[in-house]
Amino acid sequence: MSISKLNPVHGLERPVGLRRPGVIDAYLMGEVLPMFAGGMAVVVVLLILGLLVDQAAPIIAKGVNPLLVGKYLAFRLPEAFSRGMPIALLFAVLLSLSRLAQDSELKAAVLHGVSPTRLAIPVLLAGGLVAVLSFINEEAFVPRGYVQSQRVMKDIILSNPRILVSPGTFFNDGQGQAIYVQRVLPGAKLEGVTVIQTSPAQVPRRLTVAPRGEIVEGEGAIRLHDGTQTTYRNNNPRPASVFKFQVATIPVRELQEGADPSSQPTYLPIGQLHARIDELHRQGSPAYAEETALHRKFAEPAAAIAFALFGVAMSLFSLRSSTNLGLVGVMLLTFLYYATYTVFGVMGDSGALWAPLAAWAPDALYAFGGIGLLLAARRG
Repeated sequence: MSISKLNPVHGLERPVGLRRPGVIDAYLMGEVLPMFAGGMAVVVVLLILGLLVDQAAPIIAKGVNPLLVGKYLAFRLPEAFSRGMPIALLFAVLLSLSRLAQDSELKAAVLHGVSPTRLAIPVLLAGGLVAVLSFINEEAFVPRGYVQSQRVMKDIILSNPRILVSPGTFFNDGQGQAIYVQRVLPGAKLEGVTVIQTSPAQVPRRLTVAPRGEIVEGEGAIRLHDGTQTTYRNNNPRPASVFKFQVATIPVRELQEGADPSSQPTYLPIGQLHARIDELHRQGSPAYAEETALHRKFAEPAAAIAFALFGVAMSLFSLRSSTNLGLVGVMLLTFLYYATYTVFGVMGDSGALWAPLAAWAPDALYAFGGIGLLLAARRG
């Protein structure tokens, strides 16, 4: 059925399906939902490919079991869905409504008594539904999936220590440590180990050197033997203390049982994120990344509503101005959100931009853009 099919009624032509309530809603959703499903598939595949190229491919090249890599990527799927749902909706609404406008089906509906508001309702409801689903997924499944993925990564590292410590190079862990290993031997044995521990200001405060050691699975650490530990204080290049040890254990965050999400505020649930921000404020420390992550917990799902508004407005504007957005235009507008989302996020995390502005600015860009297009279409 096409909403442009007409039937004479009392001397006027009216759309056949418009005489039945809900037909417009079903027809529009029949156009949007397949596009949304296709967009979701494309976005999720692209995000997973990004993880594969950035993180998984290097470890596969070092001989890791591909099944473990597959488990790691599977646990990152909730994050890909959460990031992908709003973007896929933007793509679907823009592409499907642009096609309806180009084929004059929206014009037929408007000319025969269907108001633009009536056309917007099902699309906005779809945006609200996507926003709710994205929020639930972000809060309930993404943190769990992230922790599980890091546990799988720990298993990957323990199965092949060369992933963690490449011979002859420094490895920076999540606890302000730079670890150097001269050689990696079978059985997770290490030779020529140097560990530099720094302060939050990146000033060396402890230097540990040992001729041999090993990765200890149960303790999530590197155990060193017959080494020397030198301690520095107050940026003084002269050692404050030097002592020799027979055995020393150096914790390594990447070897812990799962990952501590506090180092990645994005993966903390809202309650824990609030507590983390309060704790940092009590300590007198800035919480730029945490505050940006908290606002993004709501702004990222809400982007679906802004996208729905923008898509409807763009289609009505195209209808009045007889312009066609086209696939390239749809892809550019979709990419624009991802670009602004990334740039504003970096600025918010660093404190260069107020956290609420950094989180909500990409949504506002599309929401105000949609309102502007609606006003322009009305005047036209």
